[in-house]
Amino acid sequence: MNFQEEFLGISATGGPKIHLVERKTTDVLEQADALPFWSQDYTQLSKGTFAGALTSVTNQGVQVFRETMNRAVDQIAHAPSDAYVIGLATIIEGDASWGLLPVKANTMITLDKNTELVFRTSKLSEITAAVITSQRLEEYAAQVEWIDLRKTMESVKPVELISPEITARLQASLTDGMHYASQFRDTADAQQIWRLFENDLMATCLQGLLQASNSPNHNHDHRIHRYIVNRVRDLTLSSSGYPLTIEELCISLRISRRTLNHAFIRVLGITPVAYMRNVRLHRIRAELQSAPHQVRYIASVAAKWGFWHMSLFSRYYRELFGETPIETLSRSRIGERH
Repeated sequence: MNFQEEFLGISATGGPKIHLVERKTTDVLEQADALPFWSQDYTQLSKGTFAGALTSVTNQGVQVFRETMNRAVDQIAHAPSDAYVIGLATIIEGDASWGLLPVKANTMITLDKNTELVFRTSKLSEITAAVITSQRLEEYAAQVEWIDLRKTMESVKPVELISPEITARLQASLTDGMHYASQFRDTADAQQIWRLFENDLMATCLQGLLQASNSPNHNHDHRIHRYIVNRVRDLTLSSSGYPLTIEELCISLRISRRTLNHAFIRVLGITPVAYMRNVRLHRIRAELQSAPHQVRYIASVAAKWGFWHMSLFSRYYRELFGETPIETLSRSRIGERH
């Protein structure tokens, strides 16, 4: 199997597996070889003992990685073929350039598909980026955003300053998603968790690209906003175990992500993701309250409604209802006995 087949998750035996690499290096050449699926040539420029670190998570044509180095390095690199690179320069201390343009901390960095990367790092640098196959991202852009990604990319420079809000979203999607994907990669729900992460990642990447390209917003038909909210509720309740992604909602409702978000902000003042999560939390609460003595494990009820990470579930539940799930269950059991 070659690198491209492995990057795409093509396997002759068994299903797809999440590919994880976590390394610390003390040599610049070792660092150049650490990032899987890339071809890289590193030249250390500043003097001193080199120290680097890399975390990479890859699954079926989507890779997220973080690379840190303590020395200025001249990089000539090629990403996997037919893939876009979108990310952030999260730490830049000193002069640096990406794609021949000066790069500062917290700027968005991109690399068009099949384009050679020339990256001159600063004396201390960290980049966090996603690598997404062109077919996957272009299809998502067309189906969910209703945009031509190729045309959008023509107006996006390799280094762009985007708003602090979208910068924060992109950084959270990259870092949190990488953490959860690596944490749950060997669990039975790994592919489902990755699917949700992947859709959030692509949506956030496209937000950054659209802002950078100054793409105009589409007009919205305000008459269907309530209908959209109601349909999302119906779809959420009909797919309890595996929460629908924004992509699936947009395709099912035949609307763009911006139309979907606008409808929820106008009608409810929250995002569709928050709304769907709240709908599922309410169903869990109803089950804990209606049949408390039939509940053996709260985790089983949570998983039934698509919550696999118990600490996150408990936090969402407590924030929404002002009490923990176990408090709800205990109170309901006491009430049932009287």
